[in-house]
Amino acid sequence: MNCCIYLTDSHFILKTLMKRLVWLLVSAVLTIPVYAGDKTNKTLAIDDIFPSDRVLEVKITVDPKDWDTIRRQSRDFETALADRRQYHPIDSPYTYVEATVSIDGVVFPRVGVRKKGFLGSLNSNRPSLKVKLNHVHKTGQIDGLTNLTFNNNQQDVSLISQFMGYSLFRTAGLPAPRCAYAQLSVNGQSLGVYSHVERIHRPLLKRAFGNDDGVLYEGTVVDFFEGWTGSFEKKLGKDKVGRQKIEQLIQVLKRNSQSIETAIGELVDLNSFYTFWSMEGLLGFWDGYSGNSNNFFIYLNPETDKFHFIPWGTDSLFERFSPIRDDKKDPVSVKTKGLVAHKLYQLESGRHRYGQALKRLLEDYWDEKTLLAETKRIEALLKPHLLISQSSEVGLEGVEDKVRKRKKTTKKEKAKAEPEKSEGHQSVDEFVQSLEEKRVFIRQRRVEITGEIADGMPKWDVEPEQPFVTSSIEKFMAFSFGCISGGCLGSVSTILVSWLINR
Repeated sequence: MNCCIYLTDSHFILKTLMKRLVWLLVSAVLTIPVYAGDKTNKTLAIDDIFPSDRVLEVKITVDPKDWDTIRRQSRDFETALADRRQYHPIDSPYTYVEATVSIDGVVFPRVGVRKKGFLGSLNSNRPSLKVKLNHVHKTGQIDGLTNLTFNNNQQDVSLISQFMGYSLFRTAGLPAPRCAYAQLSVNGQSLGVYSHVERIHRPLLKRAFGNDDGVLYEGTVVDFFEGWTGSFEKKLGKDKVGRQKIEQLIQVLKRNSQSIETAIGELVDLNSFYTFWSMEGLLGFWDGYSGNSNNFFIYLNPETDKFHFIPWGTDSLFERFSPIRDDKKDPVSVKTKGLVAHKLYQLESGRHRYGQALKRLLEDYWDEKTLLAETKRIEALLKPHLLISQSSEVGLEGVEDKVRKRKKTTKKEKAKAEPEKSEGHQSVDEFVQSLEEKRVFIRQRRVEITGEIADGMPKWDVEPEQPFVTSSIEKFMAFSFGCISGGCLGSVSTILVSWLINR
């Protein structure tokens, strides 16, 4: 009996060792081209990893067990939006694993790789990824850039939102990340086309502001409301200094006086903010700061002692309506869900400055011919790299019909989608169709906006809601139970439907 157990254990150990040996051999095969490229002493500069005229080749080699671990890590709605996030950011559920990464043949051994994403971009087969070049080797970097961001474009089938959007922000003189395309593979399996987005950190700050010793925060579904000072996630700098400024801005925004613009201007660089805000409006960025109190950074510039807003997560641009709330009655030309934007827009001077900034963007940077030509160039660049190649001819008339049908989709239908996607493909058909929808937006945008603002910016005084927390559901359910017990089921249904529609 003991002999049999010993033989069984030995067989198990041998089998395990053989699996490990096979994995090591696979790893060696996958990295041979990388090291061959490295022997030529080829190195990468930051310009090399943000090309506009080609697609990067990014190969990740990682233990399959580690890959399965990180790709299946996830956030759940309840935890991600828990009420404690009002006081401090929720801890990330994602962990780094060790891997080897090559970029256009240049090897970076022993880097860290982890999943990234809040809720909308989660995918277990094609996860968005962070690569930490200095995970083990503390000197790992490319021109000071130590972390790389690869977004899976799950919310942007057209693949142009981030690439063209960030470019427009930068062209208008605003601080914004650089962006490129990458054909990404893991252990030899292609995951398709990703957007490689520059991390908002020291190299970007140095380029945009001439300094990197200020205080940097990220805002994820947060805003400058009373009690929310701790919700902003500090990335760089002296937190005590930055938090004090955030609290000062919160207190200023509680006012309703005509002098509030001057007070805000003592804490926020208003020239930069009006351009940032109007660019979000022009691009239809429903998931940005002014559209959803989300996807933004603020940098306290030590030279001016004022905050500057920086765009982030721009995978939902060139869209007329928000898919998460009913905004069909909102103005076309402006978004005011962000509290800073709302307070400024209630002033005649604020509406005037916003309108002037928007007109300037339309005149100087919104060139339909150039933008449409860029979408054609990107289409030709990316088509060969998509995972499923299907011939596709999509007419403009058909696309406009699809857009109209999509606008009529009910919130209930949209809510059926699972937050964590598992699809592992990119379709050429869907890519081309989505591109045509974006082109419709580009063609129509100028007429939509100029028609609305011909007699001045429209007034809009809807108050922004405080950031959502999951305890709101619990409070509603408690109220509902009491109300149903009292015989007011119809009222509860009305409130619930209203709440769902406006989420």
